[in-house]
Amino acid sequence: MEEKDLKYKMKVWTKKHKKKAPFHSMVLAALLAVPFFGHQWIDKPDMPEDTRPDDVDFRISMVGDMMLGRHVRDAAVRSGEPIGRVFDYVTPYFEQSDYVTGNFENPVIDAEDPEVESVMEDFELRNKDIHLYADKGAEEALVDAGFDSVNLANNHIMDYGNLSLEETLEHMEKVDLDLLGIGRALDPAEGMFEEEETLTDAGEIHYFDANGRNVAILGFTDVFVQGYSASEYVGGVLTNAGLGVLQSRIREAKQQADVVMVHTHWGDEYQVGSNDTQETLAYLMTDMGADVIIGHHSHVLEPITRVHIEKDPDDPESEDKTSIVMNSLGNFVFDQGWSRTKDSTLAQLDFLQDGGAELSFIPMQISDTRPRETDGILKPFRDYRIFRTLRKELDDELWRMEDGRLVIDLKKAGVIEG
Repeated sequence: MEEKDLKYKMKVWTKKHKKKAPFHSMVLAALLAVPFFGHQWIDKPDMPEDTRPDDVDFRISMVGDMMLGRHVRDAAVRSGEPIGRVFDYVTPYFEQSDYVTGNFENPVIDAEDPEVESVMEDFELRNKDIHLYADKGAEEALVDAGFDSVNLANNHIMDYGNLSLEETLEHMEKVDLDLLGIGRALDPAEGMFEEEETLTDAGEIHYFDANGRNVAILGFTDVFVQGYSASEYVGGVLTNAGLGVLQSRIREAKQQADVVMVHTHWGDEYQVGSNDTQETLAYLMTDMGADVIIGHHSHVLEPITRVHIEKDPDDPESEDKTSIVMNSLGNFVFDQGWSRTKDSTLAQLDFLQDGGAELSFIPMQISDTRPRETDGILKPFRDYRIFRTLRKELDDELWRMEDGRLVIDLKKAGVIEG
């Protein structure tokens, strides 16, 4: 009897479920779609209108790794939009900045040229595993977005050897963009090159005026493949093989500038924390005169650190030296899928009208290869994860939260005096 009752109940339940099955399937499909398409439904970003407070006298925006090839290119093709689409949601921040810089992680190559294409195919067969490049036109996208300089001293800019160097310089020297850490030589002898070759030195210091403050910026990489290093007679990038040149250039910049900034490509990929080499190099650059170190390479955010070197009590001419080190700003435009590689930030160095200086961090999330400020119902979780990583090694008195940003008082930190 009980068995018949059970069978009867099962038939009734099945009959009812068949009537509701389409509705249940729709609900289940919607729930399953959230992880894949949720950013389009619950994270629809609003374009910021006013991103700059009235008390900011000069603003420098800094970002991490940018790669405009591979699946980033594919996403642009699928959308029917130009490659510059990747900057759509961050252009307002750049427009309200006075200077914008970042790490450009690939060469610019005209791959449609048959001769170039054949060289690329041959190089991929006999060299490193991963070869990145962006199509010709990427340099214009950077300028249109508002970039003033890009660091090219990294481990992918010469993925196709000398072809990478020549193609990248050919295309990028045609636009109004300072190229950091790359050149046709390193510390070349006078008269070594023809006069029309304007970019000759991979260790060149670039200067810009920040409303009365002279700021110096240069680029360097500790991560590279054999054959990448520039030398007196060979083009390439500034690597730790030219560490002596880096030291002398930072010293030179410190004598000429009020603030010295160094793009540094270093660290271990996907590791949320600096290694011993980073700490050693940060100390060395601080001792030479670096004030702000802009780190990248690991593809994830890393903690910000403060390096302080006390003056030598036996040397009356010595003085304290302090720098702020952004060990890694993470990815900014990339196609990697792990959640940590999609956490990003836009760093902004503000010189204030009252003479102070602050370094602030806007939480960003990469979606469909494009960075944008975190938004939607997941914003609190994402912001907490981003800010917890960035401030992990900072003393509590050096940072504060203000208007959804992590803010560091550089005057209080002893990095930049008013």
